[in-house]
Amino acid sequence: MAQTLYRNLWASKEVRTLILGTLILSICALLELLFLFFPVELQNSFLGYLFWEIELFDGTFTPLLTLFHLIVWGIMFFSTIMVYTMVREYTGGRTGLLEITGIILIFAVSSLVIYGEWFALYFVGVSALVLGYLYLALTEQ
Repeated sequence: MAQTLYRNLWASKEVRTLILGTLILSICALLELLFLFFPVELQNSFLGYLFWEIELFDGTFTPLLTLFHLIVWGIMFFSTIMVYTMVREYTGGRTGLLEITGIILIFAVSSLVIYGEWFALYFVGVSALVLGYLYLALTEQ
């Protein structure tokens, strides 16, 4: 039975990428939901150091928490692009720039609603870095 599962599910690179990309996206989304709905409990746990605050202008800023969220949102964006591209290639299509821009826009609007305009701007920068990495990785082949 294990050999059959390996041959049917895990041997193909496309299916393996879909499974791992979906799992990574799910884990990141659940992690963000945890930070969104249970911040007080997390502040009192071992992750309390992420909530370190800096007085900046007239408000407070949590640089470690912002960096943590940017990393998680960047991983979510990368795995979304990866899964979407695999589905498109599996069905015979190619992923276009307009579709990637749409995914960036969905993520940016979501981050704007949840965290604010500065985080959305930071996320657009992170997504540009991810796309730059993907472009450079494709040109080296």
